[in-house]
Amino acid sequence: MPRGRKPLIALSEAKHIAQKRGEVRHFRHEPDMICSFVIYMIGVIAFVRVRRVERIRITADWLEREAAADLAALRFIASSPEISRELWVYTPKGLFRFFRVLEHSLVELDRSGNPMPGQAPLPARTMPATAGVWAEKSGGPEPAPGSPGSAVRVPVYLLPARTPGTIEPPTVTVEGTPSSGREGEEGE
Repeated sequence: MPRGRKPLIALSEAKHIAQKRGEVRHFRHEPDMICSFVIYMIGVIAFVRVRRVERIRITADWLEREAAADLAALRFIASSPEISRELWVYTPKGLFRFFRVLEHSLVELDRSGNPMPGQAPLPARTMPATAGVWAEKSGGPEPAPGSPGSAVRVPVYLLPARTPGTIEPPTVTVEGTPSSGREGEEGE
């Protein structure tokens, strides 16, 4: 929970930096807010939290330790290539540093939101090592419901009991062409 008064000067400067990147939507400054503002860019949305630090020469490890609550709040937001979770730190002298919050690490950004030169590129999204074991036990990954190739598995106890003989679906005639289907599903 932030202590002290609202950092008006820092938020004003952050607003100017954010407006250069895209359209900005500010939130009310309240203790339980996850982010200070959102930046809408073409194809990307950035959730930004602004935090004050005493010195600008900090490491990602130090930030992980000292800003653990801020990072945990940002990590609560869903992550995808189209969603950027960012922590902007500033000093009392008005200097800023920008970090993209990944699942288990941080990547330093420049003012335009691109990774700093000389840093490792953002890791590609991969399936966790334990997901393969889970997929084998569950019969493999299944497509989403309603997607092409998706199948609905019905437990055996919900299937109807065996009936004597086979039941053919009724034939319905639509505009003189016979087709099979259930009654009442005629086209209009």
